[in-house]
Amino acid sequence: MSDCMQDRNFDDLAVQFSNRIYSGTKGRIRLALLERDLDECLGDAFVAGSTPLRVLDAGGGEGQFARSLARRGHKLTLCDHSQVMIENARQAAERDNLAGDFHFLPCSIQSLPDPDPLFDLVLCHAVLEWVSDWQGVVTKLITQMAPGAVLSLMFYNQHSTVFRSLVRGYFDRIKQDKLAGSGQGLTPLYPLLPEQVLAFMADQGMEVLCQSGIRVFHDYMHKDIRERRSEQDIIALEKQFSRVEPYRSLGRYYHILARTTS
Repeated sequence: MSDCMQDRNFDDLAVQFSNRIYSGTKGRIRLALLERDLDECLGDAFVAGSTPLRVLDAGGGEGQFARSLARRGHKLTLCDHSQVMIENARQAAERDNLAGDFHFLPCSIQSLPDPDPLFDLVLCHAVLEWVSDWQGVVTKLITQMAPGAVLSLMFYNQHSTVFRSLVRGYFDRIKQDKLAGSGQGLTPLYPLLPEQVLAFMADQGMEVLCQSGIRVFHDYMHKDIRERRSEQDIIALEKQFSRVEPYRSLGRYYHILARTTS
């Protein structure tokens, strides 16, 4: 999922990433809200059975969300800097009888070749917070997009990092402005402010279609309480409050859908 040699590579954390992110409620909330946003913003173009979209999943890891798009009939190109992640994604696609819908590129986002034709939909989920030059990554992604194409960006939200540190009493982190992870685990290196990402996308001439917080309350719940509540109810309420302020701005991740205007 990392995107250049000096940024984080997940070869050593592939199993931990899969187990912690996608094997439980956290991952299912993420997938449910991403699908909801794309369903609502893309409409018929996202529905299985319509004309297949050409989709780039940039830094796509093991392809969990990409496979859900392939099941809808779309054609996926998945790139990742991690050889382990790419191989895991390839094996998962084969296991799900989806290999014919995938093209795998073991490369960083920065080194992506010019596509022909350009992509209709570009996904970049949980990548920007791991790279030192996120603006460069977004700029590169835009060059991969056809006129009128949609970009789906999901990134680790700095507002949530601050709030979670405050409620847990990690005051020194706030006073010393130590919000980044160490690079040894799954805490992102570069949490981002949504307003900065939105301003940058506006500067690139992108039209914002949707903004959602992802896991706006789940991660703040006490573990014992989470275990007593139904996952179905949690996901339903996450959807309900994901676009409502102030909850949206406290989501652990922030999701933006934007369209190219030229």
